[in-house]
Amino acid sequence: MLLYNIGSRKEVEQYLRHFASVESQKFAVIKVGGAVLTDELDTLASALTFLNRVGLYPIVLHGAGPKLKLLEEAGIEPQYSEGIRITDPATLEIVRKVFVAENLKLVEALEKMGTRARPIPDGVFMADYLDKDKYGFVGRITHVNKEVVESSIRAGALPILTSLAETPSGQILNVNADVAAAELAMVLEPLKIVFLNEKNGLYHGETGKKIDIINLEEVCICSTA
Repeated sequence: MLLYNIGSRKEVEQYLRHFASVESQKFAVIKVGGAVLTDELDTLASALTFLNRVGLYPIVLHGAGPKLKLLEEAGIEPQYSEGIRITDPATLEIVRKVFVAENLKLVEALEKMGTRARPIPDGVFMADYLDKDKYGFVGRITHVNKEVVESSIRAGALPILTSLAETPSGQILNVNADVAAAELAMVLEPLKIVFLNEKNGLYHGETGKKIDIINLEEVCICSTA
């Protein structure tokens, strides 16, 4: 699954040869949809383990997806404005718990396979409120703290990130996971950015058509996790 998304067999082999002598942290940013964590956790962990064993350190950022059904179970009706999930305090509390739980789930799956991984649920993305009155605790990323990611790689552990951000004063904000992955890629400049989801691609929020090409400099917020 993951290896096919990275490229053809010949392309993957070229990456392996190239990164045997070049900075391994420049390899790939991989955004994993929540449904992939739910339905294909072992397959994902196995693919990441393979890449790590040949000396690569893919940077993984994941969503929450199906696990956010906990919002419904808590009696919280999802509300959206212009495609963005409105995040009130009760919603943020559950979103944060889900992200932390899913983050640890992937880390544990990797470590069971002998792959060192570091849970990084927050601390990478700094943000301001997108529009507090309109969207609540939804953020617009203003800075990416790449040192947190690079520190994990230097320690020999795969960095496993969520899309939770925080303000300079420490308030947690919810940001779109696809946008967070794009922002991360613009800062780290990896050779590849891979989006893994159950839909076999990314789709335009208004037209519903599958997106063939993404210009990272033009990525905008479509919705939150």
